[in-house]
Amino acid sequence: MKPTMDQHNDFLAHKPIEGVRFEHNDYVRIVAGKHKGKNGSLVSVEELGEDPLFVLELETGFDTRIRQSQIEHVDF
Repeated sequence: MKPTMDQHNDFLAHKPIEGVRFEHNDYVRIVAGKHKGKNGSLVSVEELGEDPLFVLELETGFDTRIRQSQIEHVDF
């Protein structure tokens, strides 16, 4: 399900969205899939539901679409 404009704005404003464990600009590591082991920052949420879909800007500057189940927070 596509987020509403309000939900998209909530994501950008770091307001909680049900079922979404991450916030805009969270720095994460990919733990599964084609880009496993790479890090980046979350740009937007594209789909909501059981396993939300995000746009992630990789450290290389490229964007990829990634599911919530494929990422984890990076601890500094």
